[in-house]
Amino acid sequence: MPGVAQNSRMTPHRLSAAARTEIGLVRENNEDAVRLLPEEGVVVLADGIGGHKAGEVASEMAVQGIAGFLVDQLQQGVDGNSPVQAWLPQAVAVANRAILDMSKQFITHAGMGTTVVAGLFIRNRLFYAHVGDSRLYLLRNGRLTPLTRDHTMLQSLMDSGLFKTAQEARAAGISSSQLTRGVGLGVQVDVECSRIELEPDDTYLFCSDGLTNMVTDGMLGAVIQESLPNLSRAADLLLELALEQGGTDNISLALVRPDFPPIL
Repeated sequence: MPGVAQNSRMTPHRLSAAARTEIGLVRENNEDAVRLLPEEGVVVLADGIGGHKAGEVASEMAVQGIAGFLVDQLQQGVDGNSPVQAWLPQAVAVANRAILDMSKQFITHAGMGTTVVAGLFIRNRLFYAHVGDSRLYLLRNGRLTPLTRDHTMLQSLMDSGLFKTAQEARAAGISSSQLTRGVGLGVQVDVECSRIELEPDDTYLFCSDGLTNMVTDGMLGAVIQESLPNLSRAADLLLELALEQGGTDNISLALVRPDFPPIL
């Protein structure tokens, strides 16, 4: 990045944060995983898929591998060959190879994979990436806005204009859980990345579809807004609400607020 000395240590944007992960009311095991490192400005959430307990292996490998890669990069600094914006897709690619290798090595893990949504808060910016249908939202000035778009067949058909709403697509028999991208499912992984400038009082929600399939965006925003600045209370209320609505899947979330002023 301009103005940063080569090999200098990158200073992350510290976070106030709360995370929850819950098996739900129907599933036999929790295949979600969350890795939250507030001092390093790192958040990674994954929702595993494929086989009995194999999904939880994939999600745990993803969150540990991606978070570890980002921390290593922060400690090593930045150089012209590895700008900050490249770290997240590189981290996901490393996790993809590791999960794919594991699934080939053990028959019990064959076909396993995971969704991922990850963020790195650094230098007044959030760099974020996602694969699959785990989501990232921003609450700013009282308005909740999705920053990611699901990589699902349902979303693709809506984007093409075949269906106008998710309800219409579901009525036609389209499953909301059919992914078009996943980590660990192929040699190459298509990672969608972006970044956003941070503002004071921003609140970010990272979550699995076990939350968003149970709770509307409007209710998500209302609960978070009414609970601020108590992120722990907001996280508890969101989890309780998802369970009250049926809790048909594992439920995971991380709520974070960048501390201001940042440490430079």
